[in-house]
Amino acid sequence: MTTKKTISFRQGFFSLALLFLSVQCARAVFQRYAEFLSKGQVVVSFLVIGGLLAGGILFVSLLMWKPALFEPVTRLKARKRWLRRIAAALICFLPIYLYIFHRWSEPFGNPWIRAFLYALALLLAAWLLNEENGVSLGSLAAAALCFSVLFALFSQFRDVTDYPFSVGWSEGNRIWDYSVLFGRERYGWPREQAIPAYIDIGRQSLWGVIFLLPEVTVAMMRFWNDFLFTIPYAVLGWVLLSRADAGSSGRDGKIRFAAGLWAMLFLLQGPIYTPLVLAAILVACGWKRPLPWALALTFAAGFYAVMSRSTWVVAPAAFAVMLAFAQAQPDRSRWMRSILLGAAGLLGAVVYLKRETFSGLLNKLAAWGASAAAAAQDTIESVSNADAAIGGPVMFTPAWFSYFLTRQPLIWSRLWPNETFKPGIVLGLLIAILPLTLLLILWAARKKWKLDGWQRALLILAQTAFLSVGVLISVKIGGGSNLHNLDIFLIGLLLIGALAWEAGMGVWLAEKLRSGHWVGVIVLAAILLPVAREAFSIEPKKYPPLETTRDAVEKIQQAVDANPDGEVLFLDQRQLLTFGVVPKIELIADYEKKWMMDEAMADNAAFFEPYIADLKAHRFDVIISEPLWVKFQGEGLDFSEENDLFVKWVSIPTLCYYEPQETFLDQGVQILIPRSEPLAEEGVICP
Repeated sequence: MTTKKTISFRQGFFSLALLFLSVQCARAVFQRYAEFLSKGQVVVSFLVIGGLLAGGILFVSLLMWKPALFEPVTRLKARKRWLRRIAAALICFLPIYLYIFHRWSEPFGNPWIRAFLYALALLLAAWLLNEENGVSLGSLAAAALCFSVLFALFSQFRDVTDYPFSVGWSEGNRIWDYSVLFGRERYGWPREQAIPAYIDIGRQSLWGVIFLLPEVTVAMMRFWNDFLFTIPYAVLGWVLLSRADAGSSGRDGKIRFAAGLWAMLFLLQGPIYTPLVLAAILVACGWKRPLPWALALTFAAGFYAVMSRSTWVVAPAAFAVMLAFAQAQPDRSRWMRSILLGAAGLLGAVVYLKRETFSGLLNKLAAWGASAAAAAQDTIESVSNADAAIGGPVMFTPAWFSYFLTRQPLIWSRLWPNETFKPGIVLGLLIAILPLTLLLILWAARKKWKLDGWQRALLILAQTAFLSVGVLISVKIGGGSNLHNLDIFLIGLLLIGALAWEAGMGVWLAEKLRSGHWVGVIVLAAILLPVAREAFSIEPKKYPPLETTRDAVEKIQQAVDANPDGEVLFLDQRQLLTFGVVPKIELIADYEKKWMMDEAMADNAAFFEPYIADLKAHRFDVIISEPLWVKFQGEGLDFSEENDLFVKWVSIPTLCYYEPQETFLDQGVQILIPRSEPLAEEGVICP
């Protein structure tokens, strides 16, 4: 029960917070416009910021101290429920639009101003969503979820554009990787040969399935990529919670829908590669289904997961065991189901790893005239060839473990705040999981989650193993820029959340939000923290001027046209070949930038011997690359260790024997042609 004393305390506390925030915003505004004001100039953006600050302060103050003034609007809200929901979503969207798309993002960019506008939008949206005159924890949580989901979607999909060059370090070549399985006709490559691409078949087939469409553009590919990095996350949440028995009322259905959206926010903190999410969806679909169905789905999940990443080999089996063993079932049934599901998941992985052993079955089916089986056999052969091209010892042999652990160096400093990942792995992970972990601890402390010692031990041991593997992979050179290598751990924690939900945590949290309990503050943190860091740093995406972009495309086209019988190596920007931006030429699949980067990080001199020989022989008439420089960064900068190895093994050899003809810094592309004499520069030794 809320007393007058409690209300007065809240009014005083939030009034002081509002005053502090208002003073900080006013200081930021006057610092930003000091030069204009000193000259007597008043610009439009200054007036808009001032108006927003004044209006926001007035609204919040009246809402705290004179809420009766809003009674007429409150009666209107009660009658027009659909209208207030639309209005709340629009208000949440306005600051998102400002900071992701609008040119005024810069004058409004001060962190204090951002904090004020975000808080104002949340309060106003929460007030609209609340049927009564005021803001409740429940309506604030609903507004926060609306804001966070909109922010996550618009920030993810903002790069859906027809801009022809890469919008990230490896985006263009990744697109090329995706295209070669189902879009190989774009390259005139012999049908009987697989195009070597440095990517696993799981991701290649999932992202590349769009190339089964007849006319795929780069904007369509980017939309598909963004779709795969968002919507399947929510689907996993919905499937997990629909399998958990949390009630069947309409209100419970809305809560489950909202919790599924939150699952998307939680996994975006990785982000998690979609094939593992799809494998987890298969496992979740088998949860609580009859055993034959569950075994088949878990087998499929194990088979599919290891197609994408070797470190996922036990993940589906472990997920299935966690869900099965932690259920409240008779002890013998629980053990038997867990063992069988774990075995099914591992068997699926083994069947894929030993697929050559099973290929004879497909050959027999093909001989019987099954065209579908023949197509499947072609795909498996293609995958086998591609895997062989990547190389490495047989998985899970002693040699493989040694190869995995020692092939590339470990950078332990990336556990802590650094330039590659500002918070560092440890702090970043703590921020990502702390709210959910606290909620699980609080729920377990109520002793209504009846897990026995075996169940607790299994969940703790599984998560400890996932965490250890994730941290180890994160500190390998080339990693540590985000939390995506902790993927199994994050999904495992989400599964534990689903188990707690089944035990009644969802209903408990809903009650706490409705009653205004302090636990609702942790729920708010769980909703807002996944987008908070990006919300305070995001800016509109800036693309180079159309004129310079068109000039870069034309110069590359001219370089390709000028060598119709020669060889043109696209070290980078291979998506220009994929979408026909340049004339169709004979594909040189070797020497792809990502693959070379990986081998450079391993200091693999043998890998680069053929490349250096081809450079010295001037095999290529033209090389299309990112801008190359002979510049070592040392330690402590963003991906500085990776940069220096790339300079050593790629930039120096290339620039020794090829010189830039054109460099387009804004577009991140360079045209190189053979040198008449090797590079002579102090400190550079040409290989």
